[in-house]
Amino acid sequence: MKAIRIFSLFIVLCSQILINASCGQSPTDGVKSPSGKELSNWKCSASKVCITPENPMWMSGYGSRDKPADGKLTELWAKALCLEDPNGSRGLIITLDLVGIDRNISQQICSRLQAKYSLERSHIAICTSHTHTGPAVGENLKSMLVWRLNAEHEKKIDDYSRWLVEKVMQAAGEAINGLQPVTLSWGNGSTNFAVNRRTNSEPQVPEVRATGELKGPHDHDVPVLALRDSKGSLKAVLFGYACHATVLGTYQWSGDYPGFAQMELETLHPDTIALFWAGCGADQNPLPRRTVEHAKHYGRRLADAVESVLLTSKMLPIEGKLTFQYQEIDLSFDQLPSLGQLKIDHECLSSRWSIDS
Repeated sequence: MKAIRIFSLFIVLCSQILINASCGQSPTDGVKSPSGKELSNWKCSASKVCITPENPMWMSGYGSRDKPADGKLTELWAKALCLEDPNGSRGLIITLDLVGIDRNISQQICSRLQAKYSLERSHIAICTSHTHTGPAVGENLKSMLVWRLNAEHEKKIDDYSRWLVEKVMQAAGEAINGLQPVTLSWGNGSTNFAVNRRTNSEPQVPEVRATGELKGPHDHDVPVLALRDSKGSLKAVLFGYACHATVLGTYQWSGDYPGFAQMELETLHPDTIALFWAGCGADQNPLPRRTVEHAKHYGRRLADAVESVLLTSKMLPIEGKLTFQYQEIDLSFDQLPSLGQLKIDHECLSSRWSIDS
């Protein structure tokens, strides 16, 4: 049996509280906006903690790598956003500049948050940017590396994983303990650098894009959740995009284009923490790619899409309440492949890594 974790706190949050707001729920005991209007008594706080590995170790995301990381392009961050609705219910969104984490690490984090802050599992969403220039973590995608790792490499991954949990707890604690009155609003932007990687040949993308003939499904939406204090100052912004973070495949730590997008927004709004979550972009790549210039370019474009929503769109006020859902579903494995099938699949994957990486 295999447990598949299903949670969509951000989507449920936005949809449910927007529905509640549209039903005309009245604000209760709210803070005053600059115009004097009483607003719903939401509270929030955001924090961030650096999670860039302190020692050279193996990266995750590409099976073709043959050595550990040897430098740093940008810092990597664990960020936490705590929301408290007018009824006192709290939700926590954690974003990580990592390709992913495994179930064991997720359970460790959530168990500790429940024990220390009384947060139920359904009240916690852990999101990653899916950067392919971050460290190997726990058992996540370990099959890509397992035959390359010696005992020293294994220990570094294990040590980093334990250190990561502590850093996430630090970020979460700072967010939970720093709650302040805010107003919430939601909007939707767009940017189109995500390209369906299954239906478009990567070398031909620039030419095909110029003729408007890119093929395949895509989702270019950029959902934005803005949190402002009673003076209207932006305190945190949560946004997403459905696209792999695979611009870069170097041996330097990097948040890839999501990292550059967050950096750009935090530069534009110095007192703000920007948090990114990866949408359903498994068949999407940022194309063309493979250079730092491309990563910075796509980061600016994504930040511009968020900034356009913040500055030029009529964002919808949120006056509802938090609704939480979490479920784990057990699925039976299909028939296990034979050793011969595994060998054939391994050879096919090895030949494709240079194409997909």
